[in-house]
Amino acid sequence: MKRWRDLSLLMPLSAAVPLVLAYLFPTAMMFVLLAAWLAAVFVLVLRHEKRRKEHEIQELRQSQQQFFMHVLSHQRHDWMNDLQLIFGYARMGKNDRVEEIVARVSDDMHKEGRIAKLGLPDLVFYLMTFKGENREIGLHVRVDEELHYAGSLTPDEQEGLIRAVRSSMAAYRYSGLAAKVSVPALRIVFGEEGGEATLFIEPENDPEAVPVLHRAVEEALAPYSLIAQADEKGTRIRWKLPART
Repeated sequence: MKRWRDLSLLMPLSAAVPLVLAYLFPTAMMFVLLAAWLAAVFVLVLRHEKRRKEHEIQELRQSQQQFFMHVLSHQRHDWMNDLQLIFGYARMGKNDRVEEIVARVSDDMHKEGRIAKLGLPDLVFYLMTFKGENREIGLHVRVDEELHYAGSLTPDEQEGLIRAVRSSMAAYRYSGLAAKVSVPALRIVFGEEGGEATLFIEPENDPEAVPVLHRAVEEALAPYSLIAQADEKGTRIRWKLPART
């Protein structure tokens, strides 16, 4: 990236050469040379910017592909674990255990279906791919009913919610509190109250972490219009829902 920045500076600066010559020798030929030089620099800068953007897009695409492969690898690992458990219990004749696993997988699929219908694509994408990003702290998402938040948040505000979740995760992890819990996890609960959407973030079975998480969420939401409200069990974020016709 430094190479691209250096070229972006050098090409416009090179125009100083004909400018100085035209100033010292103000002839028609020098002004023609100056015009030709500036035109050439303009064309080269445009080509350079086009190549730089293509390079950045390619890097972003490669990064996304690697991330997707990482997420799919984790999901495949989870699926294989479930299949091995089902196969093992089936061979041992433990049908009750098989039914438990199938019921759990079915319940997880229904939960993911409700998350997918929230209508906030950026936030949904983050929640659905979370396992590929962090496995040290669990994230349990609860959507008790089919909620639809489409059109209630801008992409920037959705990014604010993602930052709030990430910041609470980081605060929980690096505060050392997560290490004191056998199975550290955060719970996110979506809901609606009085024409407002709500997102509640709480540490599971760890009340000591509540103020730590609240400070992290407040700091993450500072650049946005969203406001975090402290609760004895966690932090609640509210935003207005559009009027429904």
